[in-house]
Amino acid sequence: MENIQNKMKELFGGSCYGYCLAYLFGDVGSVSSIKYLTSCFLEGWRRGWVDDDGYVSSPLAYIQLICGTKYMDIEKVTLKSFKELPDGKWIVEMECPSGGSHFVVTNNKGELLFDPSGVSNSWKNGKFISYRKFIQ
Repeated sequence: MENIQNKMKELFGGSCYGYCLAYLFGDVGSVSSIKYLTSCFLEGWRRGWVDDDGYVSSPLAYIQLICGTKYMDIEKVTLKSFKELPDGKWIVEMECPSGGSHFVVTNNKGELLFDPSGVSNSWKNGKFISYRKFIQ
């Protein structure tokens, strides 16, 4: 028998990038809603653009699902400080203190705009890896 609860722990355990994309590209009036963000994430998973471990394997298709806009590419740009970010809101990859990475949405003023883990240890650690530049 399949253990659905364990599968969902794995799916949501790796969901930070998917949630950040839903937050950044979603309906501005609904982005604070956990139900809205989760419905975006689950629809991406249902369509196969999010893998069973939460990894967003087809981010361009997922973004188009969320906002209807077609992007041509996503560039991973190395980052050492939030001050290097252009103006606006950006998805930033942070180093996890325990290894791996975690995604948040921030700006060049150092404001944490969205973190799927509340205020994560990755954010508190303050070690930036990169940000995602979305190219139309």
